[in-house]
Amino acid sequence: MPDGKTHDMLTVFTGIVGIPIIWRIVPNSDLLGAFVWAGSHIVSGMAFSPDLDLASEPYNRWGPLRFIWWPYRELVPHRAGISHSLVFGPLFRLGYFLVMVWLSFYLGMTLINSFTPVDTATISAAFIADLKALWYSDRQLIVYALVGFVTGGAVHSIADWLIEGREPYHKSLLMPWRKRRRKRRRDDDWGW
Repeated sequence: MPDGKTHDMLTVFTGIVGIPIIWRIVPNSDLLGAFVWAGSHIVSGMAFSPDLDLASEPYNRWGPLRFIWWPYRELVPHRAGISHSLVFGPLFRLGYFLVMVWLSFYLGMTLINSFTPVDTATISAAFIADLKALWYSDRQLIVYALVGFVTGGAVHSIADWLIEGREPYHKSLLMPWRKRRRKRRRDDDWGW
């Protein structure tokens, strides 16, 4: 398995090399979209790495905020289908992060509300309205960001796959929810 520095170099290199590729090859793309893709790609590989379930450099980069990844580390085994899946893994980590941000916001508002009245419903409604406005105004840039986020995580998984070989987890890269089942032999009394 490549070490953390190798993963970081691969992430930055593929992000930089990908800018002209995205800009020139993808139909209807512009330079801003290519930079959004590259930024999201690099953030995904450096901060939302599949190795967040380990005491790794990406985990340590979160500094005092790394506590939000503790449940992820406990629930997701390393190199499980969820963590190293090409598409589902990065999107799962992004969704997990957004849920944790929402929970932190909600708990923070509840704590503040115990000292001074705060209209959390209005704040939440305004935030949701801003997200909807962003989606409708910059949908193409959001797609670039999501694709970049997926490719940033995929570079990590592919590097592990190429170095370690396909055998440990190749079946779970695309469909992490499918478990590989052993066929039962006739002489197998235990049903394995």
